[in-house]
Amino acid sequence: MNSIIAQELEILWSDFNNFDVDEKLEAFERLKISVSKDDLPQLVSALKSERNDFWTRELLSEPISILGGSKYLPELFEALQQNYDEGHDNDGFCFFLVEMAESETELCKKRLLELIDLPNFKHKKHANWLLEFCG
Repeated sequence: MNSIIAQELEILWSDFNNFDVDEKLEAFERLKISVSKDDLPQLVSALKSERNDFWTRELLSEPISILGGSKYLPELFEALQQNYDEGHDNDGFCFFLVEMAESETELCKKRLLELIDLPNFKHKKHANWLLEFCG
């Protein structure tokens, strides 16, 4: 476990009385520069944490999309939907998904088609939307 990630997540998940927005954004920037592909399991676990809110899920979507790409589409779609369910627009989140789709077009397209073909995959709407950016 990367202790830097754990430390920065604690700041992100803390009450705004303890850390203001700027301090939280600084913590996120430190997190981003300290992570690698080896840290993806910890990042995905953090994405799934009940301690998240829409904002931290959206922040975490960036390094997961960049480092993990299409492999983590189910987890990213789940977090995306959770944000929609909570009434958020996901502009930043969607941006990182589109960037991923455009940067690994064939791999993303293949993964999306696999997911769409799964009978119990509950995020087909998101998968079809992202497929539009795969060329």
